[in-house]
Amino acid sequence: MKSVKLVGLVLLLLGVLGSESLFGQSISTVRSNDVDYGRAFRFNVKSDGVKGTPFLYEEPKSAKIALDGGKVYENIPFNILPEKEEVYIQTGGEESEPLILRNWNWLETLEDAPKLFRLEYIEGKQRIVEILYEKDQEKYVALHTKYLVKPSNLKDGYTGPQYDTYKPDVKFYKINGLQSNEFKGNTSGLKDLANDRHNALRDYIKAEKLKPDNPEDMKKVLAFLFD
Repeated sequence: MKSVKLVGLVLLLLGVLGSESLFGQSISTVRSNDVDYGRAFRFNVKSDGVKGTPFLYEEPKSAKIALDGGKVYENIPFNILPEKEEVYIQTGGEESEPLILRNWNWLETLEDAPKLFRLEYIEGKQRIVEILYEKDQEKYVALHTKYLVKPSNLKDGYTGPQYDTYKPDVKFYKINGLQSNEFKGNTSGLKDLANDRHNALRDYIKAEKLKPDNPEDMKKVLAFLFD
């Protein structure tokens, strides 16, 4: 039965069925070399003793996705595996097998505050980053990661269940060409970023109640400084 379902999905991706996608604009014209059928697996696999997921999002989000050839697809469920710099899409509903996406150019989440993701070079390695601000040759990005935290104490008969837990982390980088430099969202990092506008930035952060270590708020900080 699984093989029958997979064949059906392949036919859908190749456009043989010719029907509209359940997720909005048809994805039937995605070329076969844009997905890797050998790397399919389900999001958020349940494992005893582990909480959370190695994926960026606990549940898949919807996005507008552009491929290198110029085609743009709307409302595609996706998730990102930061450890391997991979994007997965899910085109046949919640029960379908997610597939790794190849040859993508950018993706933008469909939400009130959209997030734009692209591949950029960080410290000499191509990474999936969230674009926070860009102007001319300079780009300011957030690099999202997930790391596994193990319980620090040995389990005994008096404690409740203990779990390995996936936790999110984020770092900020300024990119210019192939040069990348990390910057911090703390007080000293913002002072270096703002230079002579530090006092104005401090007042803005206080008035807007921003938390610059949060990418969404850092985006507002960068717009305030450079727009």
